[in-house]
Amino acid sequence: MNIRDLEYVVALADKKHFGLAAKICNVSQPALSLQIKKLEESLGITLFERTTHGVVPTEDAAFIIANARLILEKAAEIKRHAHDISRGLRPTLITLGVIPTIAPYYLPAFFENIAGFNAAENIRWQIIEDKTESLVEKLDRGAIDAAILVVPPEGIDHEYREVFEEQLYLAVHDRHPFARKIEGVRPEDIQDDEWLLLDEGHCLNVPIIEACNKTGARLGRNSFRATSLETLRHMVAHKSGVTLIPEMARRENDGITYISIRSTGPFTRTVSIVWRRNGLYAQKIHEIAAHLTGAASRLSRAEIFPHHLSSPLRLKTKLPRP
Repeated sequence: MNIRDLEYVVALADKKHFGLAAKICNVSQPALSLQIKKLEESLGITLFERTTHGVVPTEDAAFIIANARLILEKAAEIKRHAHDISRGLRPTLITLGVIPTIAPYYLPAFFENIAGFNAAENIRWQIIEDKTESLVEKLDRGAIDAAILVVPPEGIDHEYREVFEEQLYLAVHDRHPFARKIEGVRPEDIQDDEWLLLDEGHCLNVPIIEACNKTGARLGRNSFRATSLETLRHMVAHKSGVTLIPEMARRENDGITYISIRSTGPFTRTVSIVWRRNGLYAQKIHEIAAHLTGAASRLSRAEIFPHHLSSPLRLKTKLPRP
């Protein structure tokens, strides 16, 4: 198996037609068909079901196709990297960790806001998505250069800069009695509802557990834990319970009403960029963090998160000391 074989597999999976896949790969149709057959014989499984209307990937091929895409992406990155070096443009590769409750919602804005910075500094990014505890451990041993996360209450032994603060909303289905409470609700009002949580280790669980401990509200029946905010969103929309959703993750017309929580304690979270104090790219990451904070102070909520519900961000402008 080689890179060319993987290109054939991905092209055929996308086009579902030998002729169209061969055209994309710039080879003859018989050549592509023969190579796919040889690969299937080598692996001992059938990758594609041949029909009169074209081809369809088999169930056994799903894992292979998904990983072929990843390998081809990495191969393309290697080529780009080598090409830049050959032209005297040695890129800076920064490994960035991001927690799952931030990554899908903030990363598009993150890269858009630093596009000019990336071009000027010739920076390339490698993204690792993981929970807070794991990212901090990776920072400790130098496996990543920086992380976007919510700094734990006990603090962190690294440099960091707060970028913005966002509200945490109570998420209920659209026909829930609370959906009409436009003035907001108090934590003690939620005692009769069942809270839904993320997997162990997600920092978003902390304010939920604290609220339940104070009010006697119930945690998820049958110890239900979701792997992502999107799973929680669908569970709430289907009347399985209530949860907290960060401001950046809210969506319109998703069957959910997002309600402010009125409390003496904060139902907010502060998103920060953390980096190793003596890391190789510490100064550069410090400059990027300052750039992002400045951009956040200039942009409107809609400009920062164009696909989310409209609401003001509470911005942090000072550089805190850990």
